[in-house]
Amino acid sequence: MRLYAMLALHYKLNKLTSFTDILQKLAALFDTQVTDKTLYVPEKYGTGYCKLLDFNNELQVLVYNFKLHEDLLLQREKDGLEYYILAFEELDTKRGVSLTIGSEKLNEGVGKNAAIYLTSFLYDLEFFLSKQVELRGVRILLTVPWMQQYLQLSEREKVLEKYIELKTSGIGYMPVDAEARSLLQQLLTNENIPLLFYQSKVLRIIEKFFEWLYNEMQGLIVTTGMTRKNIENAQKAEGILTNDITVVPPTIKELAKEVAVSASKLKKIFKTVYGLPPYGYYQKLRMKRPG
Repeated sequence: MRLYAMLALHYKLNKLTSFTDILQKLAALFDTQVTDKTLYVPEKYGTGYCKLLDFNNELQVLVYNFKLHEDLLLQREKDGLEYYILAFEELDTKRGVSLTIGSEKLNEGVGKNAAIYLTSFLYDLEFFLSKQVELRGVRILLTVPWMQQYLQLSEREKVLEKYIELKTSGIGYMPVDAEARSLLQQLLTNENIPLLFYQSKVLRIIEKFFEWLYNEMQGLIVTTGMTRKNIENAQKAEGILTNDITVVPPTIKELAKEVAVSASKLKKIFKTVYGLPPYGYYQKLRMKRPG
């Protein structure tokens, strides 16, 4: 538990509905306002900006470049609205940042100061940034309808199941090459440039990531056997398990009966989706609970 002063924002995307609302929440956190879809960090908190790019094809993007005088903690709760966020971030140091998705710390052992990664609605996310560390990057909100139309992902099931395959197979980061770094640098040009310029760069980042993902999936032997029904059963069990963490949790047999699967299958699919067995997941939530 961190006892020192820091800036903290806790949210669910389905409660905020879009990056527009998140930008407003960040503005309130910094005691300031959004001007022309841009949040400028007040001097007392640091330097830099966070800018919203809102394209006509329902694609929303946050572009940011800032350094703070205090630590920053962003916590996003998992929710039932299916969406994905593609992030491309670059730091001026390999230290001072922590990214946790579900039970997995994706940044551990990477040893890089730049990464492109995908997160989903299925997992809690915690992002911690130490003070005086410069963070530059872009976050792209990808909805399932947008992905179906522009990435030719015709079935909703395929979008989610491919992500689960990706997550459980230990693939988290796309290597950042010279082209990707150049695209990010162009997006960080905080000048009065036509929106079409930004859109072309964002679409190229998306294209590069999903080209990489497709190639990785082609060469990957997927052994998890996860289906849409498996994922829904795991989510149902998680909901029952975490409904009230102040009481004794149901046994695996009781939980399996509620979900209508065998105890052994429940343990397998739950760990595949959430990274921990049911009881371990429950214990971790209890440890995080305040007080």
